[in-house]
Amino acid sequence: MTLLPRPSRRTLLTATGLGVGAALLAACGGENGAADGTLSVVTSAYPLAFLVTRIGGDHVTLLDLTSPGADAHGLELSIKQVLSIEQADLVLQIPGFQNALDDAIASHSQDNVLDISAALTLLPAEAASTHEEHAGESEDEHEHEHETDDAHNHGPFDPHLWHDPVRMADLADAIGRRLGELSPENSRSFTDAAATLRTELESLDAELAESFGEVAGEKPFVTSHSAYTYLAERYDLHQIGIAGVDPETEPSPQRLLALESVVQDTGVTTIFFEASASPKVAQTLAQNLGIESEELDNLETQQSPESDYPRVMRENCAKLVASWT
Repeated sequence: MTLLPRPSRRTLLTATGLGVGAALLAACGGENGAADGTLSVVTSAYPLAFLVTRIGGDHVTLLDLTSPGADAHGLELSIKQVLSIEQADLVLQIPGFQNALDDAIASHSQDNVLDISAALTLLPAEAASTHEEHAGESEDEHEHEHETDDAHNHGPFDPHLWHDPVRMADLADAIGRRLGELSPENSRSFTDAAATLRTELESLDAELAESFGEVAGEKPFVTSHSAYTYLAERYDLHQIGIAGVDPETEPSPQRLLALESVVQDTGVTTIFFEASASPKVAQTLAQNLGIESEELDNLETQQSPESDYPRVMRENCAKLVASWT
């Protein structure tokens, strides 16, 4: 697997700028695919890069647009990256997850795009509310929070599908099929790798289900933003998000007061924050309540080479279980 270098300078481009910049660079020439004959694939979240790496192997050159520890939601693109997206053999997209990527894709033919929302069933963005607590809020306050979240244009889907290993296995199958269509001579290699990965992910799912299942009761947990709805749905947990699906959404004072009551009523012992978002609100809430704060990896970017997908899923599970026991 060959990793393309990321430009050191990132520039926020409007939709107009994307089209003009890409057109200027495209005029210089260039063909689809990597120079060494491998398939060029673009991803914009670590779990997608994990799948492509495992399935594509040496037949794929990967460009992951994210940086470790950065907020993947707020992705910004350079003109060079926009051109790479246009010329790639395959681009993985979760519509609404990253406006910059959506704009770059919209500026050219979309024949090289795998729309993940069309490849498998994603939860609607509002599904996070079924795993959240809104005690103490009026209907107007609750509605305002959803309007604020919508204002960030996060799209109709909750993008954080990777917290469900079974959905990851389904996506692996879809990626394997698409790579096989692009490179028929390697299609058997891709489908076999996807099948092997499915076995591993299903085994991981069973392991997590057993660990979570050993804890009786509702299993509530408080997080900086509602990034764990798929995890909550898969393992029957109770997510309580300080903010909504979008990490940029600021909780209202009423929301924070309501959360203090919820934490006290449910017996929550830990407030979880994420490495790619400011921990300030979560840590302040924990301090005010005299309880612990702890980091929970949202997996949007890879924090270190050792922190691969299965390891982080196990570590997150262990931290959550420890908060209930």
